[in-house]
Amino acid sequence: MKRLSISFDDKTYGKLEEKVQGRGIKSVAQYVRELVDLGLRIEEARSNNEGNQEENKIEKLLHEIKNLLKNTLNWSLETRFLARFLVEAQHQLNDEKRADILAKCKESSQQYVSGLYGEEAK
Repeated sequence: MKRLSISFDDKTYGKLEEKVQGRGIKSVAQYVRELVDLGLRIEEARSNNEGNQEENKIEKLLHEIKNLLKNTLNWSLETRFLARFLVEAQHQLNDEKRADILAKCKESSQQYVSGLYGEEAK
């Protein structure tokens, strides 16, 4: 075990003594040792977290790409289903029927894409 002498100004030492008395710790020296130990743990956790930041950036980027592809796939399938319907359907449809068909095309494409992504349809 190594020994180290540390000096504190009166204000800081007074705060340390208050904490020691309030927590029932044996001495100011013991409290300072505990603070140093805590500080070292925090530093170690921070350095470990910095290594994970690169992985977090990659994860976020992949998530953004996945969402972009999902939206594009939704749009493509909605367009495909709509084009298919328009080719097969009659030209004389009322506005309500058209709105219903558009909603069904959108719903069908979203369900299909959600199934591809292993998600529940919204």
